[in-house]
Amino acid sequence: MHQPLISIIITILNGEKTLSHCLASIESQTFSDYELVIVDGGSKDRTVQIINESPILNKTIRVLPGIGLYAGLNAGIKLSVGKWLYFIGADDALSSPDILQKVSEIIKNIKNNIKVVVGSVECIKQGTLLQPMFGSPYWMRHQVHHQGMFYDRNIFNNSLYNETMRIASDYEFNLRLALIGIPHQAMDIVICNFGGDGISENQMEHGYKEMQKIHQQLFKGIGRHWAMNYFWLRRSMSAILRRYKLSKLSMGLKKVFG
Repeated sequence: MHQPLISIIITILNGEKTLSHCLASIESQTFSDYELVIVDGGSKDRTVQIINESPILNKTIRVLPGIGLYAGLNAGIKLSVGKWLYFIGADDALSSPDILQKVSEIIKNIKNNIKVVVGSVECIKQGTLLQPMFGSPYWMRHQVHHQGMFYDRNIFNNSLYNETMRIASDYEFNLRLALIGIPHQAMDIVICNFGGDGISENQMEHGYKEMQKIHQQLFKGIGRHWAMNYFWLRRSMSAILRRYKLSKLSMGLKKVFG
């Protein structure tokens, strides 16, 4: 049985509005040595039909009603057979038709000890480019987007995503890798266009609480104090910026409509 270089893993629930765009970005790739693994949580819309109609030949779909996000990712990992694993959301898209080709060339030429390669992600609706800060010296300012990372599958032999978390399990997993000094390589390329609106305010608050618990567990002594304060500052600034953007929008509408 052929082992593809890359496994692309998607977890989805009722994603008919965006899935076709995501799949089209995969179908258009000039690189072909990949498999697509999709775990569906029991969609009630046309999601499964769209997947079945996709011309992608090497694909696996597993419908597991009621499965959560991170349980779905873990199921996808177990179903996959690729040498490197990549996770993408159903409302995201690969940045260009040759991006997997570029990544494959980098992977084939890296040192044998490299276990993670990471690139940038463009957040379309926020109008920002998220460049990775992974590993030393960025432990306290850890910033890396899940859709910008490719993992050696052996990383998951002894550890999977924490299924008790709703929002921040990928953050925890990546931070743990960074703290143990997992050999990694940064790529100066944009991997993915992140198309989602992001999480809701209620989900964001829950995510912040999960991240606080993660910092308490992983950092000790003065490192924990620094991490908690930096996290609080970043959270406060994010809230201010969100309100500022909303107030600017409100002011703009008043100017237009009176």
